[in-house]
Amino acid sequence: MKKFFTAVLVALIVGVQNFCGAASIESSFVNCNKQLVYPVVHTGDAAVDKKINAAIVAEIDRFLEGVYKTAKEIGAEVADVRTSYEVGCNEAGNTVILSLLLTESNYYKNAAHPSTYLMTLNFNVKSGELMDTGYLTDIGSGNPQFSLANVTRKLREHAARNKLYLFDDALPLKKLPENFYWDKNLHVHLIFQHYEVAPYAAGIIDVDMDA
Repeated sequence: MKKFFTAVLVALIVGVQNFCGAASIESSFVNCNKQLVYPVVHTGDAAVDKKINAAIVAEIDRFLEGVYKTAKEIGAEVADVRTSYEVGCNEAGNTVILSLLLTESNYYKNAAHPSTYLMTLNFNVKSGELMDTGYLTDIGSGNPQFSLANVTRKLREHAARNKLYLFDDALPLKKLPENFYWDKNLHVHLIFQHYEVAPYAAGIIDVDMDA
């Protein structure tokens, strides 16, 4: 597997930012490329930092490897590839949640448009554990808010408010989207990527389940 990271992480592009008093974030580049930025998290616990940052590196590396693997398979030239990120941090009881929103975009020469994805990583800052959709559905007892029927209803409402066309065969949903995050008000947002449930023109769809 080809790795895209250099051994040395280069200079920051923003200062250290504090979140909830529980973590600070630095920005680093991949291979000195200012278009490929990713967050480096510091919690004060080396073991937790290692777990969180390894997951971030793995996601960025997965994205870059996929871009160049696809380019080789289709015989296309990669004309542009870039990343950016946003950070949120919230406290839910004794749990501090760090939500990272990673925007990953690539463009192949002569393609109709770039391909852009919003990938999310949610961490328990105390343990460094990656929080997947199991935290939403509460596997074992179930959570009606995140039932397929309720998520389908919220998606329909979102599409109607924003005048978005959804694919005829998209609903009812067959599974929950893989990407989600908590906002500053602890609202859960579910992310539907380009073409997942709607045409490209609809953009990446962000459904606030608590709105």
